[in-house]
Amino acid sequence: MERMSEKSDELVSFVRTLMVKSYPKSWQRLWEDIYSVSQSVKIAHNASLEVFKLVYGCVTKEEEGRPVSTGFLVGDTEKLMECLPESADIQLDRKYVGESSDRLRHLFGLIDGVSSIFVIGKDGMVEDARLLPIERAPTSEESYASCDFASHCNSLSDAPAYGLLALGGYKTAKFMVEGSVRSEVYFSGKTGDWTYRSIAELSRVLDEAASTKGIKKALLHKMLGVAINMSNHRKGGTMVIGDSEAVLRQSEPPRLKLKGANILKLMGPQERHLYNLATQEFGLVIGKEGDLVGASVRFLARVPDNVHIDVTPSDGGRHRSACEISACADAISFVVSDDGPITVYMAGKRIARV
Repeated sequence: MERMSEKSDELVSFVRTLMVKSYPKSWQRLWEDIYSVSQSVKIAHNASLEVFKLVYGCVTKEEEGRPVSTGFLVGDTEKLMECLPESADIQLDRKYVGESSDRLRHLFGLIDGVSSIFVIGKDGMVEDARLLPIERAPTSEESYASCDFASHCNSLSDAPAYGLLALGGYKTAKFMVEGSVRSEVYFSGKTGDWTYRSIAELSRVLDEAASTKGIKKALLHKMLGVAINMSNHRKGGTMVIGDSEAVLRQSEPPRLKLKGANILKLMGPQERHLYNLATQEFGLVIGKEGDLVGASVRFLARVPDNVHIDVTPSDGGRHRSACEISACADAISFVVSDDGPITVYMAGKRIARV
């Protein structure tokens, strides 16, 4: 019986991979996430595949020479409609998504995935295009979504459904389920290739780091959400959280001294302030309890010769200084590169790069 079960699992895996065999590896990994959720909430796999193909085409191609965006919520339409009561006022025939693909493509950019979104049933039928709520209700730190996507996450909190967004301007696709961003695919100009990012896996790494350093998990989740937003906008920066006094002793005086506002209290559109601070030159320093200490801080840590730090010459000065300060102070460093990757350092070691 165990052998039969193993063969059955292998067959399912083979079929799942075969469905997207011609797509880049990173997109295949995104499809595995979508396939798994589709199976668990009983969404037709072929319907999910059609949505996946539409999102891939939107993100990887430009319509009329310009990038466009769109988005889909797929699943229990009754529950989704309850969360999204306002129609986008566009007449759509209730047809199978595969049969409606040309019509939907013509609406990309108009139904942009930020202010409005397509709603697709479990059976793949196009039900409507809906406006996302104006009031951006706050999400938990574990949603890893900027305020632009709060409505998406809140709509998916209690619905057997998922969201798939195509952000053409950012060359990014986001997969959302159960009220949070689960994974992403983005294009790195540096490598000239698509990169898959598992937010769920990175979250688990940060939870372990939080336990090791005695830092609230919510603080690291909040910082990850900001780092993802920076990455999506291809804005680089450094954030360091931990023993701020030890960090500042090994740094130049902050160019911007801050008054100690707690990052967990920055909600909704206010999170943009944290984003702005983190993208200033050099680094943002945050205390162990989440208090904002200083921005535009230049780190000058001197690592003893007998301490090995986990950076290479190709990583550059931003990574080296962030890694060194994590080795010399009781702190965790987040580095967002201009081309998208997020790297996390602790005790001079790289614990994550996605």
